[in-house]
Amino acid sequence: MRLILYTRSDCELCTKAEHLLAEAGFGGEVDKVFIDDDPELTERYGDQIPVLMRDSTGEKLSWPFTASQVRDLMNG
Repeated sequence: MRLILYTRSDCELCTKAEHLLAEAGFGGEVDKVFIDDDPELTERYGDQIPVLMRDSTGEKLSWPFTASQVRDLMNG
């Protein structure tokens, strides 16, 4: 099971989310998807970035999220 982090270039909140994931021990389980060059993803997630999604279930967390919420997402 993997996590997908929808992100943008030069996004301060995205950087904070990445640090939180790494500090919580989830950094190696995250695939980053940059939405900047994808109009569909930009329309879907543009004002919610960063968004974390569990690939196996499609469950999502929009920023701000906590390490506890990420654990719940992973265990859910």
